[in-house]
Amino acid sequence: MSTEQLIAPEVSLLPSLPAQLPLPKFQLDQTLKFGKVPSGDFGRVVGYVFAASATVQATGYHYLLLLDAKSYSRKELGILCDWLFEEDALLMTQRFANGQSTQQETGLQQR
Repeated sequence: MSTEQLIAPEVSLLPSLPAQLPLPKFQLDQTLKFGKVPSGDFGRVVGYVFAASATVQATGYHYLLLLDAKSYSRKELGILCDWLFEEDALLMTQRFANGQSTQQETGLQQR
């Protein structure tokens, strides 16, 4: 039995939401990569909120990523999940070659 716990870092919920929320760019179970982080961490979307970041002034959708086992922060630092601001996210697609899946970035913008 694994002793790992999924604990999400803090985000600040807004005191009130805008009258009309935009549609999120990404959906649950998609694989996203941190576009502006040198480590290039990536993982699957397991949740999202419209909030303000706890560390920077970034109001909008924040995606909770379950980091991939090959992601640097999970492999080297033991971090299981992290929030990713929508404007910093890159969508990754799975490509199958010779029966093996690989992750690749795509410039596809979803809306």
